[in-house]
Amino acid sequence: MKDFRFKDVDIIFNIKKLPHYDQEYLRTMIFETIGERSVKNTGQSFKDYYPNANNFSLFNEHTVMLNYMSEFYDEHSCTASHLLDGKKYYFVWTHSA
Repeated sequence: MKDFRFKDVDIIFNIKKLPHYDQEYLRTMIFETIGERSVKNTGQSFKDYYPNANNFSLFNEHTVMLNYMSEFYDEHSCTASHLLDGKKYYFVWTHSA
């Protein structure tokens, strides 16, 4: 997705409270996910594997993510970070089936 920008992601917590290196890790995780050339070893790009991906969001709590995403009609997928200071973060998006 060439036109994807980090500002397209709704961040559902105050990311500025994280250390700069954790903020950079999360940005990198998001851009690597979007830029993936072979999603789940299928050989398909992110754009092909997840048609009409939209509603990109970043969460710091799994239950909050599930509640938020239940409001959308489309399916959703997500990826989780490694533990950052003992906490996981979740990048999630909606897409067509």
